[in-house]
Amino acid sequence: MLLALLFGARGADFEALVARSTSGQFVVRGLPQGPLRSGQSTSEVGYLRLDPSLTAVSLERIRQSLYRELNIPDKWRGLVTVSTFPAQEDCPPITVTSIHYKDGWGYRVEMPEIIEKSRFVRCAVNVILREVANRNAVAREAEIPPWLAEGLASELEATSLPSLALEPTRSSGLVRLERGHDPLRHAREVVRASGLLTFTQLSLPTEAELSGANRQRFQACSHLFVRELLRLRGGREALRDMLERLPQHLNWQTAFLRAFESRFPRLIEVDKWYTLTTSHVSGRDNTSAWPTDTTLSRLDEILSTTVQVRAGTNELPLSAAVTLQRVLGEWEPSKQTPVLELKRLQLEMLLGRAAPEAAGLIAEYLEAIDACLRRTRAATGRRIVAGNQSVATPDMLRLLDTLDRRREAVRGEVPPPK
Repeated sequence: MLLALLFGARGADFEALVARSTSGQFVVRGLPQGPLRSGQSTSEVGYLRLDPSLTAVSLERIRQSLYRELNIPDKWRGLVTVSTFPAQEDCPPITVTSIHYKDGWGYRVEMPEIIEKSRFVRCAVNVILREVANRNAVAREAEIPPWLAEGLASELEATSLPSLALEPTRSSGLVRLERGHDPLRHAREVVRASGLLTFTQLSLPTEAELSGANRQRFQACSHLFVRELLRLRGGREALRDMLERLPQHLNWQTAFLRAFESRFPRLIEVDKWYTLTTSHVSGRDNTSAWPTDTTLSRLDEILSTTVQVRAGTNELPLSAAVTLQRVLGEWEPSKQTPVLELKRLQLEMLLGRAAPEAAGLIAEYLEAIDACLRRTRAATGRRIVAGNQSVATPDMLRLLDTLDRRREAVRGEVPPPK
């Protein structure tokens, strides 16, 4: 009787607790977790103890951060129920089940109550992306690109979620994790040590590339890829558009090309861009900008196009530099397109390191090249231009002349290097 009274008094401490997030989308059920030992911090360990109340708060914060990152409207439809269970082994599996109802989709997640922080974030991002993509899905669940959840989770961990690790504590109640100011530092270190995966490997990873030590490499390359997509002008909106298009297509590649059609006409263009951009990013430190004179010198090189010119039939060809205006005014559209695409990529990469004095000017050059690309692609696709007839309008050429004059004005304001 004494034992029964003793355990009856303590039984309430071990009853399952059900908590709901502020938005109502997440319902978490599990055993409450006790506070950390005195002096212990979650920054000292690589795992979380999932107390139901604080887990609901964590999931809500991840959802809000992801919505802000992709400009997603806060109109969730699918309920997510999370159940935690005691861990009986090292790295127990996480189970995510999608359930198709008559009026939409729901999701059930089962995870251990002690879990690595990175696994928790990636699971949360994955199920949130599923819910967004399946809002308009009817017959089947949308296919999510394998690199998307990995890349976005790494980006949020490095930028938007410095205090994600929420655990019961004896003092403040929340533990804040310190993050470095360079969000790509870890990804660059991993890529430098293990090498860069190809775009095909990111799109169709093998089981070996997603397990063991290779998992970190896949996460790092996914982070670099997603980070550079987000840095594209309109990149966030395009990724959100891709999510909304996923249910309409049998594979994510088609939805991706439809969402990024102004930037990537074909998957081979994505492959080229990924290889060039991520190789450049992974090999340098992104914490400081170039000086203004260095930025302008690089801008001069990008805007100039080298061609081979012959003075006579039997003369050897000589190299000569022509302006962007001559390329647009004299070359046929089919030859203009690859040149303009390369210059746009180079300008986008330069913008990431540009001095503040020149950043706005580079962005305006990018807008002008985008407008020219739209016309050249349309002309090439419809074949409405014959011979060397230009598709550049007089307004486009005048705009480039104005930008060139502003470039010289910025150069005149820069003191010569000592």
